[in-house]
Amino acid sequence: MMVADVWLAQKLFPGFDPGAQFISELGGPAAPAPLVFNLGMVLAGSAGLLAGAGFTHALEHAGGRRVVSAFTGLWVALTGLGAIFAGLFHWPDEMHRACGVGLAIQFAPLFTAWALWGVPEHKRLAQFSLGWFFGLLLVFALLTGVWNVRTGYDVGYWQRGHAFLGLLWLGIAAWTLERGWRGRLAGQIEAASA
Repeated sequence: MMVADVWLAQKLFPGFDPGAQFISELGGPAAPAPLVFNLGMVLAGSAGLLAGAGFTHALEHAGGRRVVSAFTGLWVALTGLGAIFAGLFHWPDEMHRACGVGLAIQFAPLFTAWALWGVPEHKRLAQFSLGWFFGLLLVFALLTGVWNVRTGYDVGYWQRGHAFLGLLWLGIAAWTLERGWRGRLAGQIEAASA
């Protein structure tokens, strides 16, 4: 939903430069249709809040450590809260900076790896998540200007890259957890019918 919102808001903003301009400008005073971006962010963020609870539940059912699973869900939910802040407090409002809590997605892969470490059926997901965390950390470092790789003309691409990688990891992890759940359920049904 968030990707579609940014895509649509960008299509409605003639001359918008996705490299040199921040994503938040799609909902700012210069945007011809800021309501599209702002309302979309609030809706996507609300879904993100619910996704945090669902992700916690999925990790626990996969055998993840309960408290660590809850923190993983919290990082996902905070990402949703960041999107809500982005939609409610329009750039360049000072309160718009609160959308920075959305960067919490950075920690979800790390906590997923921790929650599932030692769970044999999710060993690969735990290892994958740990590796993804370090990849996201590198992209975040480059986004914030480490090693002077980022220029003034590509900050929007770095923003999109970090957000895309965080959401991609979330989709892969959720799909993997759901497959594991379906496999366990099928095994239980087969055992009960035997």
